[in-house]
Amino acid sequence: MGAVGAAYCTVQKTMRRAAISTEVVTPGIEKKEVEVKHEKHDSFNWEKQWYPVLPLSMLHGSGPEPIKLLNKDLVLWKDGPDGDWRCTSGICPHRLAPLAHGRVNSNGELMCRFHGWCFKGNGLCSKVPMAEGDEEATAKLVGQDCSKLASYPTKTKKGLLFVWPHDSAEEADKKEPFVPEELSESPNWSCFDVPAGWRVWLEQSWDPSHAPFLHQYALPNFAPEYASAMEPFEIQDLGDEGLSVKHGGYMQTNMGMKADRRFMPPCANSTAYRYPDGRIIGFNFYFVPTEPGKVRQITTSYFVPSNTEEKQKNQLSGNMMQMSKVVLQGGLVS
Repeated sequence: MGAVGAAYCTVQKTMRRAAISTEVVTPGIEKKEVEVKHEKHDSFNWEKQWYPVLPLSMLHGSGPEPIKLLNKDLVLWKDGPDGDWRCTSGICPHRLAPLAHGRVNSNGELMCRFHGWCFKGNGLCSKVPMAEGDEEATAKLVGQDCSKLASYPTKTKKGLLFVWPHDSAEEADKKEPFVPEELSESPNWSCFDVPAGWRVWLEQSWDPSHAPFLHQYALPNFAPEYASAMEPFEIQDLGDEGLSVKHGGYMQTNMGMKADRRFMPPCANSTAYRYPDGRIIGFNFYFVPTEPGKVRQITTSYFVPSNTEEKQKNQLSGNMMQMSKVVLQGGLVS
């Protein structure tokens, strides 16, 4: 098996450690049960992870901003002008109205537009307008579990808002969201929702061999006749901590390049291309699973010029590509 084939199998193995047997069906041949043995691992908890949901630059005012994460309807909002970004269930427990249509009041509480119920950042109901003056009704509804929104931990890091879609706040505090150290504190992030699921997007971002074929005409010096086998191709399976791969160039036009790729669960791909002349081109992708068959793709890139290019930061000269714009350590350079 070639290096690329081995890498693909390793990625598959790491991303889906579930099946212990597969059924092989070939026309005209009796079905056979083929046993596939895998190492035993603890199950991966998809909810107990940090997911980037939006760049802070795309969050305006205090919200509320609807999002979808792991097929959950959630809402982001800020509990006051100088407060923190909160993430709660996006559905009011009263009449199941979407809270994204509500607003944040002067007390920094999320108010449902339907009947005015208000909620604190921890999800507790703080006000039921139609129950005011009725002590019994107020006691049953305000500050009670029956009227509480599910609330999820949040963190901000390098210009991104992260959400931990589980109520295990203590576990969330012990784990930091993954953002590559190479990026500046305020990278130029792009964000868009795209069709196809998490696995499809993540696997294709680990497949550099497609570049000279798929990106022909889109990028200079990319063409099928330039395709070359990647040597070396070294893979390290890090278990639930992901994968790392080191490989060489994949085209005649980027031979000598050394690539480092890192998959960090649940949805990050950080890649750096290092060239003999000192240039570094980095790409950082998040493929956030929003709902079945869809992801939110959050990306940025960076460029470290060689010593001879310090005064020419508006282009990438040399053996890989040229672009009219690059991102210098996460900041846009025209």
